[in-house]
Amino acid sequence: MSDGNTLRRSPDARGVYVFVMTPMKTALNRKGAYRIDAAGLEKNARYFAGIKGRKTLVICGGSGEFYDLSPSEVKDLAAAAVAGAGGSCGIVCGIGWSTGRAVKMAENAQDAGCDALLVMPHDPVVARGEAAIWKHHEAIAKAADIGVIPFRAPRQLLSIDLVKRFSRLEKVVAIKEESNAVDWVRTGCRVVDHRVPIITGGGENMAPYYYLAGASGFTTGMANLTLPMSIRMHNAGVRRRWKTAMDLRDWFEPLTSLRGELGTPMLKAGLEMMGLAGGPVRCTQSTGTSSGDVLVAKDRARVRSLLKKKGVL
Repeated sequence: MSDGNTLRRSPDARGVYVFVMTPMKTALNRKGAYRIDAAGLEKNARYFAGIKGRKTLVICGGSGEFYDLSPSEVKDLAAAAVAGAGGSCGIVCGIGWSTGRAVKMAENAQDAGCDALLVMPHDPVVARGEAAIWKHHEAIAKAADIGVIPFRAPRQLLSIDLVKRFSRLEKVVAIKEESNAVDWVRTGCRVVDHRVPIITGGGENMAPYYYLAGASGFTTGMANLTLPMSIRMHNAGVRRRWKTAMDLRDWFEPLTSLRGELGTPMLKAGLEMMGLAGGPVRCTQSTGTSSGDVLVAKDRARVRSLLKKKGVL
């Protein structure tokens, strides 16, 4: 396990942040929900960790169905991811809900060996304003000796003043921005003088624009299927090779478009086609899909055809 500033101090703060799918089994648990497949996640993490290049695995994030997981399930998945990665890359674990619950989840993630925590927005905290958001993150940072990553999203639009304050909190190792605000990223990088990396959402289609604005990493669900190409995108961005970056953006466009149509089941199906763990989607809250969603045969054929065309399969 690394200390709370490892990501900020090392080049590993830069790179591709893979928002890893949470594999599910078709069997149901006592609450009638699909069981998590911790062994499947360990297998997937081992595969991702073996791909050369700068990457960090983010488990139990939005694409990982965080809001449909229990704290005990997050703890088990964290341990599985750490075991699978074997120290070859960083592991960031999503935590959240009330401050007390988030603190306990942070302690569990630290005990499992994770490198940092992605603090998922919690609407009751957000509704109380930025003073409450600060106290929430401060309590988490005090409870754990690993890194903390605040999450700027449409439901939690962190102000520049709050980001400046976060940059002075030692445990904050990055800021995740996912509100599609390219110009905000530029201002954020400037006001913190790049002391804290800003990691952006939007996937590969938006990465060139964010890197031009000063981002040093990007988050992506598509990298579950395309990690080598996603790493090439990062390399082009940090080296300011904009033509290459834009060519890669165009390479990703049909994949991004199909994911926009088919949603999370596309990524889980693609993982299965690659011999990795996928399974059904558990519920609707995290993903916008229906519980139990898997791709029908016609859509699986479309995904397989495109992945073959792109050389993924």
